[in-house]
Amino acid sequence: MNKKRWIALAIIVVLLVIYIRTDVLADEKSKTSDLWGTSLSPFSSQPAFTTETYKAGSGQTIAILQVNGTIQDTADSLAVSSDSYNHQIFLKQVEDAFHNPEVKAIVLYVNSPGGGVYESEEIYQKIKRLKESYQKPMVVSMGNMATSGGYYISMPADRIIANRYTMTGSIGVILATYNFSELAGKLGVEEIIFKSGENKDILNPMREITPEEKAIMQAMIDEYYGYFVDIVAEGRNMDRESVIKIADGRIYTATQAKSLGLIDDIGDLDKAINVAAEMIKEANPNVILYKNKDLFNLRRLFYLISPFDIAQVKQELQNSTVPTAMYLYR
Repeated sequence: MNKKRWIALAIIVVLLVIYIRTDVLADEKSKTSDLWGTSLSPFSSQPAFTTETYKAGSGQTIAILQVNGTIQDTADSLAVSSDSYNHQIFLKQVEDAFHNPEVKAIVLYVNSPGGGVYESEEIYQKIKRLKESYQKPMVVSMGNMATSGGYYISMPADRIIANRYTMTGSIGVILATYNFSELAGKLGVEEIIFKSGENKDILNPMREITPEEKAIMQAMIDEYYGYFVDIVAEGRNMDRESVIKIADGRIYTATQAKSLGLIDDIGDLDKAINVAAEMIKEANPNVILYKNKDLFNLRRLFYLISPFDIAQVKQELQNSTVPTAMYLYR
């Protein structure tokens, strides 16, 4: 090991010791103070979120949960930070808000173009199940965008409030792939595949897609679309045919969405809080806000010190080229 690598290793060890020490102190402090959220590290069992006061009040507590960004489970990404959406942490926040007896109502702030069909469904089912178990009112407040998967996860809400500049709707499913065959031919690149079945390499970007593959993939997309339509019909108390007429993938303004029955009213986050307060008959609610805390990512630290990591680059490229069905506006 050369001198530079020894120095890099020493820096990592020092930072790791500092982090562990800081986290231990934070955990000790949390035992006598904030019981709702503290830091998380590989050495702590505490949740990776915290709460802060959004609006102090003397009455019952309303909790604000936030979905900011694309709804995908990218917790292992190098880009993990408190500013980005973290799927696993958000699911824990949802559980915490519903389980906490002090929280009487929930406002879900959605500012998202949507995301993975699996992740959107996971959020929807968890919220729906917890609402049924704890009978807590939930109001959705839509930000700049609450489309596709962002609209999907809003369906368990008792009321949906959108900002007058919100873009919403985009009810539908999309799956995209690439065709590199022409470029590969020009570069003299040939892929050799050994497969056990005719469709084992379906959507292979190194060749043209076949009619049979198109039919297979369209059948899958149609099935996922049907789930979306059913969820909207149930959540908005609409008949299925009425939903299908407006669920062609287009986006709607807040005014258009209200006229179609996709949302209940137009207003900002404070209006959503007021609606939630009315639902629990509270004139002066205490409003708390759930926030992510930065996660210590040792692999990210190694990347920052030694940015050229062949294995990591390969993994990121593989992840980016895998076709994935999305409830996503694009």
